[in-house]
Amino acid sequence: MKSYINLWIAKKEMNKKEVAERMGVSQTVLSRWINGHSKPSLENAFKLAEILNCKVDDLFKKE
Repeated sequence: MKSYINLWIAKKEMNKKEVAERMGVSQTVLSRWINGHSKPSLENAFKLAEILNCKVDDLFKKE
């Protein structure tokens, strides 16, 4: 799956540090999600979508 988290962070004019803090995760964990090195849990995916005011489907697309 391809991550569009970075696109949504930019679209909402937020920064990675702010999003990571609101998620309660480190910037390293968030970067791993953005770069596709790992995936957030389902719970974290929904929390991330809520923070970015989008749907989970907007954050990830099947390649």
